[in-house]
Amino acid sequence: MQKIKILIVDDHEMIRDGLRAMLESHNNKYDFLIEEAETGEEGIDRIKKNTYDIVMMDYQLPGLNGAETTKAMMSHKSNIKVLGLSNYDESVYVKNILNAGARGYVLKNIDANELIKAISTILKGKYYYSNEVAAQLLNAGNEALSDREFEILKLIAAGNTNKEIAHKLFLSKRTVDKHREHLLEKMKVKNTVGLLRKAKLRKFIE
Repeated sequence: MQKIKILIVDDHEMIRDGLRAMLESHNNKYDFLIEEAETGEEGIDRIKKNTYDIVMMDYQLPGLNGAETTKAMMSHKSNIKVLGLSNYDESVYVKNILNAGARGYVLKNIDANELIKAISTILKGKYYYSNEVAAQLLNAGNEALSDREFEILKLIAAGNTNKEIAHKLFLSKRTVDKHREHLLEKMKVKNTVGLLRKAKLRKFIE
């Protein structure tokens, strides 16, 4: 079983306990070794002294916020992998912590399976965003996609045809055709290849 050392940086004990419980109760694939810090400053001190595979970083911290803490951690260990956490999907929070060097961002209402998926994805060197966060980032870029359009975008990226997407989402094929047309228009591309290329550039799909 692969051991994964995690540092949870969050000023709320209830949140830290909840994240720990989720990870420890779903550890049939990984053996999670978890440490905690209540502030950004405490997290930075731990980073200086220890090595972690993943740092789960709250954004709204007292003193240094999550973005500032991430930037400071990266200055000490540039290869550290940070997963941003928040109760909010505000694009400014997401952009700030990603610009500081984080590899992903999820909301605190995440379930255990998605949390472990996020950790696994980031450990592979990829980025991970929960659907709500990715949609918010797209919207912040003036490509105002609806939740449904973002859902269809991910299914297109997975190689599904319009007919297959319609079946999975219980929609008519004509409705999916229209959504695909709107995606091309909103993302300002001419075809599916261009659509997927732009989505990949923004790191919303693999």
